[in-house]
Amino acid sequence: MQVLFTVHFSLFLKKMKYSITQKALTYFMQYGFKSFTMDDLANSLGISKKTLYEQFSSKNELVEATLDYTLEMTCHQVDKFISGKGSVIENVFRNQKEVQNLFNLSSSKPIWELKKYFPKTYERMDIEFAKSDACFIDKLLEKGWEEGLFRKDINISFFKVFYSSVQRLRNFSDTFDEKEFPFWDTIYTIMEYFFRIIVNEKGLQELEKTLKKIKGQ
Repeated sequence: MQVLFTVHFSLFLKKMKYSITQKALTYFMQYGFKSFTMDDLANSLGISKKTLYEQFSSKNELVEATLDYTLEMTCHQVDKFISGKGSVIENVFRNQKEVQNLFNLSSSKPIWELKKYFPKTYERMDIEFAKSDACFIDKLLEKGWEEGLFRKDINISFFKVFYSSVQRLRNFSDTFDEKEFPFWDTIYTIMEYFFRIIVNEKGLQELEKTLKKIKGQ
């Protein structure tokens, strides 16, 4: 009986910790990693600060946990990102909407705060996202070639570095001032330009058709 209780209680704590991590990520993405405090989180969750610290001994530990969760979600999204009923181009644009809703990120501020106040976590994120980007490009090109939409003469190694570098430029407001370049508008524009680099004539027609469909929604 005691063993059964211990198992159930352990599972309860595990689910609780996972739930706190999910909600913390949502708040961090909305308000910033530094701006949103542990007090704010405890109040938002309706739990005591003591209960929160029983699950996470420090804010650093919590931030690390939110990164683990983000990486887990990102890895699951790579295959899904290019999958669907439409062409690979259409699927990427459509699934980007899901990513937008999943992470609830509307500004570069949270990423900027992560880099400034949690540099070790940011460095780990940067390394892992670079790996994820490389995996995404491999799968994207494979699918695009299979559908006859991309040029065959693409320097894959160069394009991986180029893709990751430009993606990271979006994270800093001094590169893209958000008054002039709204966060998600810029994401979609970058995506469009990436496709314009790699599509062939057939792919360009598909891209234009997809952009027209998206703008009409």
